[in-house]
Amino acid sequence: MEPSQEMAIRTTKSNKPLWRDFVWILSGALVLVGLIWVGELSTLESLLPYALLRLGLGLVYVLYIPGYLIQAALFPRRDDLDGVERAGLSLGLSVAWVPVLALILDSLPWGIRLWPILAGQGATILLFMAIAAWRRSRLPEGEACAPKLHPRPRAWWGEQSIIEKRLYLLSATALLLTGLAAAWIFLVPSEADFMTEFYMLGKGGLAEDFPRTAQVGEELQVTLGVRNLERGPASYQIEVYAVDPWQGQRVLVAEQEQLELGVEEVYEWPQTWVMPVQGDDQQVEFLLFIDGQVEPYRRLVLRLDVEG
Repeated sequence: MEPSQEMAIRTTKSNKPLWRDFVWILSGALVLVGLIWVGELSTLESLLPYALLRLGLGLVYVLYIPGYLIQAALFPRRDDLDGVERAGLSLGLSVAWVPVLALILDSLPWGIRLWPILAGQGATILLFMAIAAWRRSRLPEGEACAPKLHPRPRAWWGEQSIIEKRLYLLSATALLLTGLAAAWIFLVPSEADFMTEFYMLGKGGLAEDFPRTAQVGEELQVTLGVRNLERGPASYQIEVYAVDPWQGQRVLVAEQEQLELGVEEVYEWPQTWVMPVQGDDQQVEFLLFIDGQVEPYRRLVLRLDVEG
């Protein structure tokens, strides 16, 4: 048998166990995408077990898997790194890849949103997995790093040195703390999640093209909107003031009758007013009051030049 044929046979035989970790990574990725897709089409997101499962699996594919595949591509030989070094490098490279991917997505038309992030992470996984698989396949039999998929935890743990055990525990603790912090951020609602939205729109229903110049007595118009995100129904009242910052004058030019909105209910209306005095850099204050409170709950300001 010629040497080239012998090497081809050895390479083919060694390929069989080389992709098992990649198969598990792809299977987990499909599960994560399925969880996200089902959650988007249903009300499962409100269930704590589903949210924890989705968050935990998502953290693994953000904080570990990309770095794992990068180090597998850079160091395909079994003797290049030990287990502790590979685990630490996987965490570090994954964290370092997050801002890189964010900058790439931010420069694309789709922006940083759920499905573009999934597509970016999926492309990352496939790219580095292909490089790692190619580099593993070119190594002689027995030299490639091919992690076992069915290890014996007790036997494996007993084989580790004291330093390796401490490093593994430190890495596991860091990953656990990161997961708990992410769970707190994403699963525990903040007070801002239960605050009313008060917004202003210009021409075309967009947050632009607001009046910038006007004549004294000219009727001006914007669209105001209120969205109730409180924990229960609420009543609102709106007052509009024309403010001359140079003369210290503040005049009520419009007000909206009391609104009663249920939770998640939205109300938009065209708000008109006229400017009573001339001057540059005049201000218009739109004040939102809630449940009869004396102090404004929300405040919007529009600046414009007024000619006589």
